[in-house]
Amino acid sequence: MDNNHKTINMPEQKMRKIQDETINWTEEITKAQNSYKFQPELTAKLDNQKEDFTHVTLLEIVLWKTNRYPEIKDDIVEQINILRNNYSEETAKDVLRKLLSLKGFDLPMASTVLRFAVPMHLQIIDKRVYRFINEDVNEFRIPYKNEDKVQLYFSYIAKLKEVCTQKNIPFEKADRILYQLDKNLNSEIPIKY
Repeated sequence: MDNNHKTINMPEQKMRKIQDETINWTEEITKAQNSYKFQPELTAKLDNQKEDFTHVTLLEIVLWKTNRYPEIKDDIVEQINILRNNYSEETAKDVLRKLLSLKGFDLPMASTVLRFAVPMHLQIIDKRVYRFINEDVNEFRIPYKNEDKVQLYFSYIAKLKEVCTQKNIPFEKADRILYQLDKNLNSEIPIKY
């Protein structure tokens, strides 16, 4: 045994099983039913699905099971459509802030929404592309604060536009082309997570 490590003997706790007759099952079942709170809005929607299933229904079920279903309100969809029809960096920053405040949205996901909304102006921020276009950076670290994420993203977009101009890369395809370039040229160097 290694002298640097101590073994702590914890008393073994017996797992409770459905066969245990010492448990008041009526009370426990009621408690369990009342305390179940997993994705309540989507759970209720799926539980009450009366129409035929669609592709959207199946996607919702997958997102429910993987606990990846974001709760998106109509106002954010409306703001994304306003951005699509009348791009401005200030509006884009506002939309990004709102996306970052949603459950399930960090910078890579939020930037993906923005990229598909306005590909001529914004692209996906990605670990591969980020390390590929930044000379002194080998890994991509997402800041904790949302305002720092917004600043990082728009600095990244400025750098991306600069690289696209220098290398004659169509900006609206930059995320895909640069991702694949890094993958092709640096496949032996793992991405740090």
